[in-house]
Amino acid sequence: MVDQPSSSNSRPAPAPPRNSAGRAELSRLATAVTRYGVWARVIDDGSPYLRVSNPESEAAVEDVFCEARAHDHAFIASFGVYLGNSDSIDLTAGKVAWLVGATPE
Repeated sequence: MVDQPSSSNSRPAPAPPRNSAGRAELSRLATAVTRYGVWARVIDDGSPYLRVSNPESEAAVEDVFCEARAHDHAFIASFGVYLGNSDSIDLTAGKVAWLVGATPE
C-alpha cells in the first residue's frame, strides 16, 4: 500500500461536540429563564454552563451547571445546590430567576 502525502489543504476531522446533550438542556433552560426578564447565555468553556444575570443588578449573576443523570439532566447552582432537572425546566427556571432577584420572594 502506498502512503498518501499529506496535503496542506486537508482539514482535521471536526472534534465531537462536548457534552452536547448538556448544552441542549442548558439552552432549553436559558429560553425558559429569559421569560423572567433576565439575561441568559450558554458559555462553552470546557464544560458548558449557563450564565444568568439580572440586568437590574450588577451583582445578581448565577452560573448553572448541567450534570447527566441516568434518565435526565440535573441543574446545579454554582454553589452546589440542586435546582431541578430537565423534566422540570419551567420550575427550575423560576428558581434560577429567584436566585438573581427577578421574582418576588
